[in-house]
Amino acid sequence: MRLEPIGTLRLGYGDEGFLLVRPYGSEEGSGWGEGDGTIEGDRINGRVRWVNTPHRRSDIVMLPHVHGRIRTEDSADVLFLLDGRTPLEGDEAGQQLLRMTFEAEDERYGWLNTAFVVVEGVIRESSPGSDRYVMHAELYRCVHELQPDG
Repeated sequence: MRLEPIGTLRLGYGDEGFLLVRPYGSEEGSGWGEGDGTIEGDRINGRVRWVNTPHRRSDIVMLPHVHGRIRTEDSADVLFLLDGRTPLEGDEAGQQLLRMTFEAEDERYGWLNTAFVVVEGVIRESSPGSDRYVMHAELYRCVHELQPDG
């Protein structure tokens, strides 16, 4: 397998920021937030709207669960699902390892319908103490290269 660069994804929470509810007397809980952003690459460019409903584990690792829509510069709509792991403490704080899948009706973006995409991202406060978060990520399509025996 090889990784083929797709582009750069930038996401930011909207005016309401991010809400985390911890009802179990520990660090575990569930979150909610929405926002917008951009995707820029050789084959896809556009504006992004999304909502994240993550779970936070007791070890302070977020499990993002993002559903979103890309409106491409050429007016196509592409839906996506993004999930993975985001540690919030320790040496890996803010580093994201994620996966992304897409659904596109427009044939120009049909190649995304079978793409499995890995995402290397970082999440951090947009400015110190703001409690508003932004994500910068690089997207890579996994290209299958394993040949059957025989």
